[in-house]
Amino acid sequence: MAQMSLRERFWNRFTGKDVDMTPYGSTTTYGVVDLMDKCGYARPLADTDPVAMTELSYAGHEYGKFEWVKAMGWDIVGLSEAFGCKLGTPQKDIQYSIHGHPYADSIENIEFPSDYLERGRFPMFKEHFRLLKEKVGDDLVVFGETEGPFTCAANLVGTEQFMKWIYKKPENINTVLEVTREAAVAAENFAFDNGADYYVFAEPTAGPALLRNKFFEKHTQPILKQVVERAKGPVVLHICGNTDSIIDMMCDTGVAGISIEEKADMKRAVEIAHQKGVKVFGNVATATTLFNGTPEEVYQEATQALENDTDFLCPGCGIAPPTPLENLLQLKKARDDYFT
Repeated sequence: MAQMSLRERFWNRFTGKDVDMTPYGSTTTYGVVDLMDKCGYARPLADTDPVAMTELSYAGHEYGKFEWVKAMGWDIVGLSEAFGCKLGTPQKDIQYSIHGHPYADSIENIEFPSDYLERGRFPMFKEHFRLLKEKVGDDLVVFGETEGPFTCAANLVGTEQFMKWIYKKPENINTVLEVTREAAVAAENFAFDNGADYYVFAEPTAGPALLRNKFFEKHTQPILKQVVERAKGPVVLHICGNTDSIIDMMCDTGVAGISIEEKADMKRAVEIAHQKGVKVFGNVATATTLFNGTPEEVYQEATQALENDTDFLCPGCGIAPPTPLENLLQLKKARDDYFT
């Protein structure tokens, strides 16, 4: 098969057509210090400045050789921030995180604001999308990402309180989720309107480590389904940890793809997902192998993911900022060697 353009390779795989080789890249955050040093644009500027954010986005392709690029920054708090969540101070190697919950004391006045997309960093993201699309043209696929509606809901009231409500006040859960659902729909379609090719929702709070499967089925799955139904383009769902027990339910949200960590069984996930017409992204370990492992270990794990039939060879989660660029490049080397 003739060598494909990067965009063609991605879309062929995403839509179930033949490819010359498995696409390689990242469908999660890659605010990596080595990439910042290479491109000359570092966080925290790259968290809030559209030019810096765009250059760091492109650095993933230019220096990390990723075959598609990420828009909308290096954290998963975009939805929560626009609702007024207090954020910690980012640094070059520390991403934004939630430090305050605007509805911790009462959800009486919680609502989806009509000017939501004028809040937080959405106006900046708009300019960033314009610059990024200008830079990559039709050569590369671009995706946007934020936290999903369930994780956002937990951020608004505090995760501990939110988890208690699941048992004691499920009606409160529904009240908050109805509001964050609207935010998720607004964000995904904002991204599609500004040139995103697909959109990722990260739902770390909905993983089996924190949430029992029956509650995923009761609360998370239905709300995600509603969000996906209203999307103007394809959605990918990322959930951290060992997701073996919820792969079925993740696929049944209507997403086009799922992104899984190394703790999940890739071979089994692919079997389940493919029966449902869903693609799988993953699953080289970020916290251990990519961050702390040797290049040889990364190469071996990447080869294993390919042998386990991953559709897109990716890190299993957001890449840790101190991850060596040399390790990231082993993913491409493993992929190239596998297909020669």
